[in-house]
Amino acid sequence: MEIAAVLVSVVALGVSALVSVRQLRLTEHANTLPVLVDLFREHRSVRLARARQVVYEQSPAWDLSAGLEGLPESERDLVRELAWFYDNLGALVTHGVVDIEPVSGYLGGSVISVWERLEPLVRAERAKRTRNNLPDPNRWQECFENLYHLVREIPADKARAETNLWRLARS
Repeated sequence: MEIAAVLVSVVALGVSALVSVRQLRLTEHANTLPVLVDLFREHRSVRLARARQVVYEQSPAWDLSAGLEGLPESERDLVRELAWFYDNLGALVTHGVVDIEPVSGYLGGSVISVWERLEPLVRAERAKRTRNNLPDPNRWQECFENLYHLVREIPADKARAETNLWRLARS
């Protein structure tokens, strides 16, 4: 009888642990969901969509070696806002507020293409901040850069394909 009681206790403890882990995961998702929804909504906004279009279409003509000053004044705020969006998103991922998988699965292509177009601008801006003795000049857009590397490690197609609920073939 004692062995049965111990066995029942061990099974109950195991079930309790599994339920607790599941509950913790559900709580994390409940806290993350509003953040992700807001971020995805902002990314789809007319202003950031316009900013991405400007970066894709016009950046080849810009003098990115001059940093932000090399951009036409009419586009400077758009580009800065887009870079800050990705930098803020990168900070949230870096600090574990949101998982990389949904970010990469939904926004990964944009993160990669925008970073690769703006990287020379970011490097120039960091150099300018160093020359001006600004504190921590290399931290400017550092979370965006880190997000870029995380998305490269877990690209969008991999992030989507590894979820239990993705049914489409890899593209």
